[in-house]
Amino acid sequence: MEESSELFKNEGYLLEELLARDTWGELYCGIYVPHRRPVLFRRFAEAFADNAVWQLTAAEVQAWARVDHQGILQPLDWDNAPGGPYVATAVPSGEQLGALMDDAGGLADNDAEIAFAALVSAVEAARCFGVLHLGLDLTNIWVSEEGQVSVSEFGLWYVSAEFPQVERPSGPFLAPEQREAGRPGATTDVYSLALIMVAFRHGMEGAAAAASGDYSALMKDTDAHLLMRCLETNPLARPHSASALVEGRHVPPGDDRLSLRDCPVCRLKEEIARSQKPGRNFAERLLGFDDAAAHNNRETPPRRDFPQSSIESGHLRKSAASKFPWVAIAALAIATLAVWWLVFR
Repeated sequence: MEESSELFKNEGYLLEELLARDTWGELYCGIYVPHRRPVLFRRFAEAFADNAVWQLTAAEVQAWARVDHQGILQPLDWDNAPGGPYVATAVPSGEQLGALMDDAGGLADNDAEIAFAALVSAVEAARCFGVLHLGLDLTNIWVSEEGQVSVSEFGLWYVSAEFPQVERPSGPFLAPEQREAGRPGATTDVYSLALIMVAFRHGMEGAAAAASGDYSALMKDTDAHLLMRCLETNPLARPHSASALVEGRHVPPGDDRLSLRDCPVCRLKEEIARSQKPGRNFAERLLGFDDAAAHNNRETPPRRDFPQSSIESGHLRKSAASKFPWVAIAALAIATLAVWWLVFR
C-alpha cells in the first residue's frame, strides 16, 4: 500500500485503502491531497501503460466522462503517469455489490427492485449516448441503503478485446459472446443486467444456474419470461435495450435527465499545480478537440485569425464586388456609344 501511494505522490494522490484487485488492476479509496477531496482511484494494470493501449483507454474514459447521470460515477482525472496509468472518479455512496451479495440469497425484495431499476437507468443513460459498459461486475457497482446505485468503468472491454496483452475480465455476469470471443453489443449489457437481477433475487448460486441454462429458480418470478428472453445465448434473440427490464418498476426519485457535459477533467486539472508539466497526453488532446468542436457548434461562426494581408485583400475583394454593377453599366454605355458612332459617322 505504501509503495502504491508513493507512486502517485507526484500526481497529488494518497491511496488509503485497497478495495479490490481484478483484471483491470487495483481499486483504492484515496484522497486528492491539494483539495483534501476523497476519490475512488483505479490503478490500471501494467499492460495499460503501453502507449497504444492507453490511447484507447483514455478515449473510452473520455466517452464515459461525457455522460451525465446521477447513477454514473464522474471521472475527475486520468493520466498515464510515471507511476502508472490511472483514473480517479467521484466517491460512490454505499457498498460494492460484491460485499452485499452471497451465494444463497440476494437483496431484500424491495431493495432489489429499487436498486435494479436505478442500475438499469444508469446503463440506459450511457447507451443513449453510444456508451456501453460490457463489464458489469461485483467491483464496479455500488448500492446504498436507500437503493441508490453508482456504476463505473464503462467501455474498458473494448481495450481488452483490441489488445491481447490486456487480460479480459472473467466476472460472473459476462454474456456468452464475451466468453466465446464473440462480438459484444447493447444486448450484451441486457444479458448482464438480467443475470444481476437474478442474483439480486436468488443469490449468486441462482445467477450461476441461470447462466448455465437452469431457470428453475426463476419460475416463480412474475417476469420470468422476460428474464429468460434476456438470457438467450443468441444476442439477436434478446430485447434490443435494457429499457424493457424496468417497465412497471419503481424508479427512485431524482433528476434522471440526460445531458452531455464538458469533460470534467478540465475543471480538476486546471487546479492541479505541478512542478513539472508533462507533454500533452491523449486525454488532453481529446479535450482540445472537444473544445474546438463545441466552439464550432455555436450559432455564430467562430472568429478566425487570418494574416493581415489576407484581411486587406478580403476587404479589397469585397469593395470591388460592391462596385461591380456600376462598373458594368458604365462599360455597357461606352460600348453602346461606340457602336452608334461607328454606324453614323
